[in-house]
Amino acid sequence: LAVTSDGILPGLLPSLPIPILAMSLPVLQYFKFPGRCYAARVAMFNTFGKDGWVDERLLQGQFNKLKIQAAEERKAGKTPVLATNNLPQLILPDSSRGDSAGTIVITQSHAIARWAARQGSGARTGSKAKYELYPEDDLTAALLVDEAMSLVDGVIGLAPKDEDKEVRLRKREAYASDSGTLGLGMRLLEDRLVKAAVGTGGGGPFLLGVQLTIADLYLKKPLIDMIIEKQFEGVGPDYVEQKYPLLFQHTKAVAEHPLVVEYLKHYAN
Repeated sequence: LAVTSDGILPGLLPSLPIPILAMSLPVLQYFKFPGRCYAARVAMFNTFGKDGWVDERLLQGQFNKLKIQAAEERKAGKTPVLATNNLPQLILPDSSRGDSAGTIVITQSHAIARWAARQGSGARTGSKAKYELYPEDDLTAALLVDEAMSLVDGVIGLAPKDEDKEVRLRKREAYASDSGTLGLGMRLLEDRLVKAAVGTGGGGPFLLGVQLTIADLYLKKPLIDMIIEKQFEGVGPDYVEQKYPLLFQHTKAVAEHPLVVEYLKHYAN
């Protein structure tokens, strides 16, 4: 199945029953921006290459139509085209656990990224992955990966969202302070990088030292890059560089990793 340069499957209309298209290849559905799906997309590329999966990127209007269609299908007792009213979702061929079409739909960005990364584990025979993005044998390392990903979601989710802009910005100033939710989370992640930099094997720039993982990808996007690129209201673009230099260097190291460089040759983001 070919995709266009921006990741949209040609001819794919929101009214089509998406699971039918996923009979042979995994289909990852999300919006056109990286967001919470960046780590999953890179992991899918690492495991399946360019042609072993479908990277379906939806416009907001397409997604809205899919939500309407899914609601109608639920009322009719049919399998809905969306498992929930959120993305991402991963559609997998699975005759034993799937629906009548032989597919199963998986939600939640962490679960999808972890599944894709573990498919590329060196312990799995036949894996074509170049990099092991999730530690299989070191449970403490796996715990650090899981912690970082959950921490990113936690600090973003707890950002003040008051309707009154003045109130919201005042609360976000406290949120980004050293004792605030963002500041404490960033300090913990910075400390993790301090330890990783002097770890076994000479250390490295990533959360596990020299090994890139889905946690590094998830830390870069949606958190660090969102701040640097002036997309995080109430937090200045120099916040990371001035207060957390290792996190600032970390996002550069992720961008320069050979896997990410190769991924960006094929995908816009």
